[in-house]
Amino acid sequence: MTLKERFLKSQHAWMIGACYSPRHPDFSRYGGLDVAVAPRWRESPDAFINDMMDSLPRRLAERQLALRNPRRPFEPGNVEWVFTSKHRGLRAPDGARLANGSSLSRQRRM
Repeated sequence: MTLKERFLKSQHAWMIGACYSPRHPDFSRYGGLDVAVAPRWRESPDAFINDMMDSLPRRLAERQLALRNPRRPFEPGNVEWVFTSKHRGLRAPDGARLANGSSLSRQRRM
């Protein structure tokens, strides 16, 4: 397994945990707010790796997967790579700051 594949596998594990495991440190910001993962990605880490391989930034250090539109699930076309320092300051779709600095009122998704 290449470094890029290992990185994507760890991001997949983070995404699944944040959305579906109440014990995950980020669950309240994702799964607790009904953020989901597209079935294709939830069921297959390999599908996630294949879909995301071409979008990886050159430098993987300090990068984290983030939602572009927090009203939609983690799915192709709705994710981006942000610096982890920026990601730590994010709050998911409860009306607080997002990756792009905008805000939303809390709305249940899909």
